[in-house]
Amino acid sequence: MELPKSGAPLGIVTKTSSTLTGQGLQPELESVYDVSTGEIKPVEAVRDNGIFVSKYKYSYDAKNARSKRFSLKSVVNDLMPGSRTSKCMRFRAPDSINGGLRPIEILKSSEHGKAFYQGLYACGSVWTCPVCAAKIAERRRIELKEALESAKKKGLKAHFITLTIPHGVGDDIEDLLAKLRLATKKMSSGRNAVKSRFQSIFESTGESEAATIGFIRALEVTHGKNGYHPHYHIILFTNDSINTSIVQYVYSKAWKKACLDSGLPSPSEDHGCLVKDGSYASDYISKWGIEDEMTKANTKITKLKGKSPWGLLDAVLQGNDPDYSPERAKSLFLVYSKAFSGQRQLYWSNGLRAALHISKEENDEVIVSKPDDVRSYLLAQIPFEQWKLVLKFKQEANLLSIAESNVVALQLFLKNLSLSNDEESRKLSSDEEVLRE
Repeated sequence: MELPKSGAPLGIVTKTSSTLTGQGLQPELESVYDVSTGEIKPVEAVRDNGIFVSKYKYSYDAKNARSKRFSLKSVVNDLMPGSRTSKCMRFRAPDSINGGLRPIEILKSSEHGKAFYQGLYACGSVWTCPVCAAKIAERRRIELKEALESAKKKGLKAHFITLTIPHGVGDDIEDLLAKLRLATKKMSSGRNAVKSRFQSIFESTGESEAATIGFIRALEVTHGKNGYHPHYHIILFTNDSINTSIVQYVYSKAWKKACLDSGLPSPSEDHGCLVKDGSYASDYISKWGIEDEMTKANTKITKLKGKSPWGLLDAVLQGNDPDYSPERAKSLFLVYSKAFSGQRQLYWSNGLRAALHISKEENDEVIVSKPDDVRSYLLAQIPFEQWKLVLKFKQEANLLSIAESNVVALQLFLKNLSLSNDEESRKLSSDEEVLRE
């Protein structure tokens, strides 16, 4: 079995690989950077008499995506060597029961056939760790889907809201985030609170029920020609009689006032507050899991040159983006990681989980510490000396792919890894002898 040279990209990922793969002939894939929302959306390039017609299409290859996540994480390891993320999925986790450190194991899901590691430290960062972010996002997606289904059963209405602010290249992202947090607080409390505005309108029609049930707010960011673009997506749950036009009226006024009171520029009339019906909430939730950010990071053509944080890491990895050189992408990612450290990615309003019968929230660290699937069985235990070779040859993702295919091949692969290292060591020793002569 031939092994990649030390220092090569992880697994089987190459500069031309992409998570946007599937079976058979594939359509041309492009992507569109939406200036109004900051979203980077992969599309299928459907051509009608030579004219490009965009059509949303999310195709997904789990093994390629996993390899890509480990590849992107290797960039973070180099960029932030002293960070928790650099230690994630590399160091052994403490053994809280027996003391010392846990053994490194490869387990396989009985239901899905997916292999995963157990016994490794996980940082739990949704902002800087592509590996942990994928696991956390998938768990959050399931909860979002459950919330939408529960609301539908209760006869509630869901509205999808996007809130943005004008921004420029010279803006300080940390300052923007601080003011955005203040703006969201102003929208949730006091006389101008959104909930109070809705209730006043609702009661004026003679209704006595609660107008709004609660909301889920997600913080996202992209980088484009005008710098960092932080923005919010909100799923608002209301009484069935509240329509989209009422939500647009209330939120656009409340958002504008909150921004001005927080020291932010006045939101754009056209793009500052966009409200769509529940079908858009369903679409947003369906792409919020592991496919989403990895797909965004691997788009090959990005009109208007927008990048997600993972896209910045990919620019470092590929090294051929004319707008994001490796050095520029590194610098932008470091600024982003510092600004978003400690930020809350997803927020549920008080009482919403209980109202929709969704289980109590688990923090990110708890989610990543759990097995990928409790219905799993042990395939192999990897001695630490062998694990160091896996890291040396950057085979974390490839090892899992082999484990999913054949456990005998897994053992053979680990054996060949050791043999390859011995040969490399002998060659180094031989070279040293030549130098001495």
